[in-house]
Amino acid sequence: MKRHLALVVCVIGCVAPAWSQEPSQVKEDEKTLKAAGLPNDGPALLDYLRKRTIKEADGKQVESLIRDLGDEEFKVREKAYGQLMAIGTAGLIRVKAAESDNDPEIRARAKDLREKIEAKAEPAIQAATARLIADRNPPGAAEVLLAYMPYAADQYVIDEIGKTLGKVGVQNGNADKSLVAALKDPLPIRRAIAAEALVKGKAKEHFGEARNLLKDAEALVRLRTGLAFVELREKEALPVLIETLKHLNPEQLWPVEEILVRLAGDAVPSISLGNNEVSRKAAFDAWNEWFGKHQTKIDLATLDKVDAMLNYTLVIQQNVIRIVNGQRVPAIGEVYELDGAKNKRWSFSVPTYPVAAEVVGPDRVLIAEYQGGKISERDTKGNVIWEKAVGGNPIGVQRLPNGHTFVVTQNKLMEFDGARNEVFSHQRPNHDVFRARKLRNGEFVFVTNSGQFVRMDAKGQRVIKTFNVSPIPVLFGNLDVLPNGGVVVPDFQQNRVVEYDADGKQVSSFNVQSPNSVMRLPNGNTLVASQNTRKVSEFDRTGREVWTINTEGMVFSARRR
Repeated sequence: MKRHLALVVCVIGCVAPAWSQEPSQVKEDEKTLKAAGLPNDGPALLDYLRKRTIKEADGKQVESLIRDLGDEEFKVREKAYGQLMAIGTAGLIRVKAAESDNDPEIRARAKDLREKIEAKAEPAIQAATARLIADRNPPGAAEVLLAYMPYAADQYVIDEIGKTLGKVGVQNGNADKSLVAALKDPLPIRRAIAAEALVKGKAKEHFGEARNLLKDAEALVRLRTGLAFVELREKEALPVLIETLKHLNPEQLWPVEEILVRLAGDAVPSISLGNNEVSRKAAFDAWNEWFGKHQTKIDLATLDKVDAMLNYTLVIQQNVIRIVNGQRVPAIGEVYELDGAKNKRWSFSVPTYPVAAEVVGPDRVLIAEYQGGKISERDTKGNVIWEKAVGGNPIGVQRLPNGHTFVVTQNKLMEFDGARNEVFSHQRPNHDVFRARKLRNGEFVFVTNSGQFVRMDAKGQRVIKTFNVSPIPVLFGNLDVLPNGGVVVPDFQQNRVVEYDADGKQVSSFNVQSPNSVMRLPNGNTLVASQNTRKVSEFDRTGREVWTINTEGMVFSARRR
């Protein structure tokens, strides 16, 4: 369930160092700050963070209000919520900690508070600032970043700060003293990021001190430290990461699941990350058993196959009928990819109505050809490498971590191995499947045209969860499944994109005209395509459009890698 399921994210083993930046990214970040009226020289970038490194609110007051979030009286809970919202960022450290409280009411309200406070905290600007600090490397950057860390808007910003610290906090293997001191900081997030930065920055003199944090009392510290050491291919960190499955939530653990799934191959346990104590323990037990059976055969070189996020956007469209020199030119399908500056990297035509595609290699694209009744793999010039008839009209296609291919038709979900032999199928007699994805643990989900969301076990024999989402009246497009089991769905009829949690409760929504395809990005934004408006757009978590292109035809699907 990568953002995860549909996202390619640089969590480990990237070709370039974690902090390496493309020139196009630097330009985009400069544009972001310019649009906000902010300078982007080194001292100004640090000053931006200093001004937002505020004094923490009175600890006793905040803790008392957090306890009131779980009060039996609704009025008391609401009053505490309002007061914490007013305190805002100054209470964010303790609000974040409350998401691990034993009281489910406190956990839920703390999570909601944290998300609303973060939404007001300019995460896009903060992330751009962190990346530009890495590029400028102004004196004193490590100390400023560490001081600001607890007030970072969200997980994405924290990750960007961590990458930056790996560069500015370690120079030629020598670590900034503030980074080393942060290994013993009272705040877990500072300890975690310090260890991560020292390891990724190759400060070998301090690896022993960082390795001590694999035994830290806080699971979050063990998690980030373990992920850093796995990047160095240290197998000893794997049991530490597996142990964190008992303590943390899926939003924090998806990089661990990504690593374990890639290492397990066909031996992946059929179990989801847990949202409560029982399900978390079940996930731990399953993966711990896997590790016990396979630890001598585990090859961490498998992780080198993980790609960095390239900021390329794949578009699948059907061009409109045109008149050229007085002649009617029939519509034809097109598959193309844009770079970060919205220029076409490559494109080719497909005459048999392509409706879904994925880039599956440096020069390979997997395509669902609806009218051709087949799937194909082509190079980026459009040459067919292989093709496979699937006994129906495919509306979705997905390359799985084990190299197999998952194919979606309206009445049948199929999986083919590397030799293109069918190894799994699930029938739907009503021809009602309109969206489907297979999850990394072998389970699969689909949404029907009437709006029924169904999650099934790996064998297709048991329904794990079902709930209603908005009906989907258009056949082609994507949904996205999140690490916590939630789902993001295009609501074509009501002109919005909706996120539901794992139990079917609506979490959030934002307005966009006639969406038919959605994809949640690593930074929390959402990529949306609309065949009616012929647009592909990116929206931030508040529903603000931050990137868009107009397509020449009906766009059926769009994906970012």
